[in-house]
Amino acid sequence: MKNKYQRMNKEEKKQCKSFYYNTLKGKEMRVRLNRLVVLGVIGIAFAIFLIISGYLSNEINWATWTMAIILIIFSLIFIFGSIRLRVKCLNLYAIKKMK
Repeated sequence: MKNKYQRMNKEEKKQCKSFYYNTLKGKEMRVRLNRLVVLGVIGIAFAIFLIISGYLSNEINWATWTMAIILIIFSLIFIFGSIRLRVKCLNLYAIKKMK
């Protein structure tokens, strides 16, 4: 039963989420995972700002591109990591607590 959460239908997933997020650990985990997503979105927005401001001021160079690309990569890692951790936590909860 390694992927019990992924095999649930929509109603069961919704029920599992509501039960998990009503627990103390679920509330804490939700705040942390949402914080990771917000940091990822802010990182992507700042990287786009760097590229646009450098382009408009005609001072864009390889250092700006490198910094923006690295920032986008790490921001995407934050976002996808948050999604993977969310599914992993819900899957563990579904295995242990759901019938």
